[in-house]
Amino acid sequence: MQSQSDCRASLFQKLKNEFLYHLDIFGQQPSFTILNRSKYPSALGLLTSLMICSLEFYFFLTEVVTMISQSKPAIYQTEISISDTEPFLLYNDNFTLAISIVNGFSEPIIGIDRYFTLNISQCERLREINKDSGKYLCVQLPIEPCNMSHFTTEMLSEYFSIIREESNAQIGNIYKGIRQQIKQLTSQKFQGQVTSPAFRYIFIQFSACHNTSLSQTWESQKEIENILESGHYNIYKGDYLTKLDRPGQPFQEIITIEFTSFSLSTSKTISQRYKIVQTSTDEGLIWEQIQDLQHIQQSEWREISEFYNNQYLIVHYIMLDYKQTNKIRTYVKLQTILGKLGGIFQILMISVAIILKPIIENIMNLEMVNDLFNFSEPIPDTKLQINVTNNLKSNQQLTKRSQNYRLSQSNLETWLIIFGCRPQKILQFVFAKSKVNKNLEIINILRKLQEIKVIKKPLLSKDFRYILNQCFFTNYRFQSTQSSNYLSQVNKL
Repeated sequence: MQSQSDCRASLFQKLKNEFLYHLDIFGQQPSFTILNRSKYPSALGLLTSLMICSLEFYFFLTEVVTMISQSKPAIYQTEISISDTEPFLLYNDNFTLAISIVNGFSEPIIGIDRYFTLNISQCERLREINKDSGKYLCVQLPIEPCNMSHFTTEMLSEYFSIIREESNAQIGNIYKGIRQQIKQLTSQKFQGQVTSPAFRYIFIQFSACHNTSLSQTWESQKEIENILESGHYNIYKGDYLTKLDRPGQPFQEIITIEFTSFSLSTSKTISQRYKIVQTSTDEGLIWEQIQDLQHIQQSEWREISEFYNNQYLIVHYIMLDYKQTNKIRTYVKLQTILGKLGGIFQILMISVAIILKPIIENIMNLEMVNDLFNFSEPIPDTKLQINVTNNLKSNQQLTKRSQNYRLSQSNLETWLIIFGCRPQKILQFVFAKSKVNKNLEIINILRKLQEIKVIKKPLLSKDFRYILNQCFFTNYRFQSTQSSNYLSQVNKL
């Protein structure tokens, strides 16, 4: 039982060690030193590193400024087909509709309830499940001549004030008497389609007056026909421009004009559709912060003409489109910037390393062979002390002189040797580097150790080998004891 318990403990300890070995990503691998340094620094490497860091810092600042200013959003757009929608409420700040009736010479016809009638209604039709017919209700909306108090936004006030000034100055007869002729719609709602359970729309009917005894304000039939013989039905309507490139509100309201002709010989039907545009903006710098905004844009203006039916000159339907546009606007986040920064850093490092690594490696090797060997100064047409020409394949060692001559005497000469401008010194450098590399090969190192182990037996007696081994283990135990004592003292402190 005791042996089984020890076996389980040993197995558990082994599994734990293997687990830590394979999953510890911060485990440090043993490193060798070169010239008493763990890595070889150079002025060229330092300069290149500073340049790369400067480029990375510039890129980081540029991206952070873009992120804070929200000047370059990523935009995605999709369209969906809608059959039923929630009511889209109309207010003075999101929908504008004004109507003007002018004659064939673009002169305002001052004659509502004298020559013509203009009715604006909010209509709705509600379908009930398992019913053959649904409710249909139209509520007539009050209309009145426009004045500046009707325009609550700065844009509307500026636009219609310009029209008013031009009218009073009689610049362009189309705007003459505009305060008495433009009718404004009060806030209502749009909802659904013709096939939807709930369908709400705006209905406008423009009809000629017929002289009967029902109204004493109507003019004579001849005068009515003379005034309404031809003219234009003008619509001043609010619309929106998409401004997804600017932060904050992604749209801008504008006023546009649609007009169509009318006469007593035709009846027209106008279908005007507005498309709902929903913009979802992610304004978070790190986490998502979604803000949804909706507005409507005109998507259709369609006219159908027929012979005059003695009922109306123009009927005008304003409703929602069957398509909805969804726009998603996102800004760069901090983690995205850091990811780009890391990718650019890797690309720069790889690109620069392809060029600089061979150069820096040769500089390191040149300095290393300068510290390991003494070179004789190459003399033209004389035999080199390092016999590279005749004995390149031999294992002959470099001749050492008392004169401490270095292969490169200055930084300039180092560059000249690396780039091949000193042929004789290049031969010395290549031969010396090959000697160093050969001695650094792990196979050669293991072979040398094995040779020492083999030579040790015939050269040393058994007792002497025992003494050497004892000295080695005694020294090892002494160092281990010192390390343990040092650690215990540190723990006590």
